[in-house]
Amino acid sequence: MKKLFFENRLVLSAMAGINDAEFCNKQAASLVILGGFNADRKAIEAAKAVSARGRKEFIFEDPVEGIENEIKKVKKKFAINVRSATFEGYIACAELASDYKGILEINAHCRQPEFKAIGCGEALLFDQEKLIKIIEKVSEVTTTSVKIRGGLKLDYKSLCSKIFLAGARIVHIDAMVPEGGFDLNLISEVSKLGNVVGNNSFVDIKSGEEYIKAGAKMVSAARAVLNDSKFFEKMLKSEILSQPVEM
Repeated sequence: MKKLFFENRLVLSAMAGINDAEFCNKQAASLVILGGFNADRKAIEAAKAVSARGRKEFIFEDPVEGIENEIKKVKKKFAINVRSATFEGYIACAELASDYKGILEINAHCRQPEFKAIGCGEALLFDQEKLIKIIEKVSEVTTTSVKIRGGLKLDYKSLCSKIFLAGARIVHIDAMVPEGGFDLNLISEVSKLGNVVGNNSFVDIKSGEEYIKAGAKMVSAARAVLNDSKFFEKMLKSEILSQPVEM
């Protein structure tokens, strides 16, 4: 298995309707995650419903063509974060990721009801048999990451063990805590099983370094970048966060 190499420990986390190639190319993070994208017709229809409520979404007439057009323009090491109601949508995007030497990130994180209703996003965490089948299929095609949400009534150690065994190279964990803050114990436990990218409440050097010290290989930010366009440049002042890393 070929190792993945990144110039620093920083990741731009997916933001639907925001993380296009132009936005991603401006970031100093060594890995940028395009999307979240919607890979099939049902996911596009769900995105339209979400958009009607005022949330940003990527809505392409032809989902695969639209995603490929963004991939062609990105100039950095990248992943594509994908939601799909069908296996075919994930496979099509896995093939794109493979063709352009990127990573497919399965979105098992989104909690918008329109996406959960069609069996994607966070719904996959409660249909683990389906999630594992998706991982197995796409991991045969390309390098795979899975974005999951913490703070739920789940056995995360068991879940993440299954995810890694199914072929995922990375688990990207939103380590949310319902009452606020982030769960470093969750990061520590899952990091013993495989490669982890930590996410949630990474707002400064201190919080980013805490994730790495807990065992995460990398740490991702989203909203912090919207609040400060130079966020990642500032984080690179940290000796820890600016370290290269292999997975």
